[in-house]
Amino acid sequence: MPGPALEQTLTELRRLMRNARRRSARIGEAAPLLMKLLQSARTVAIEPRAGGVAFRLEARESSGDCCQFTCVIQDARDGSRLTPSEHEVARQLCDGRTLAQIAHLRGVTINTVKSQVRQIFRKLDVESRVALVRRFCP
Repeated sequence: MPGPALEQTLTELRRLMRNARRRSARIGEAAPLLMKLLQSARTVAIEPRAGGVAFRLEARESSGDCCQFTCVIQDARDGSRLTPSEHEVARQLCDGRTLAQIAHLRGVTINTVKSQVRQIFRKLDVESRVALVRRFCP
């Protein structure tokens, strides 16, 4: 169980992550908290991930209490997790096409395109077209 200082830092980071799901992340608030954890952390393991790398880290307090956490560094523009069809739909969304236009161009129903868009958003961890353009499009 982490000591009071680590526990407080982790609690604050969890709060920011919960809020980040509802609105844009507060980078300015998260950065100092992450720096606190990283200053006392040592690398325990490094694992390759699709489109990135995961670092397992361990932070220790002077009291001997420790906390393990994982940092994943991933290319936000990495579309390798998308199927070829999803990749094409994402590209067409980046071009500014409507769902109806994409459905017509691809010869599928609009419901199929809606489903693909939901999968694209889930896989790329975005919640809007604007976020998709910022993450995926050149």
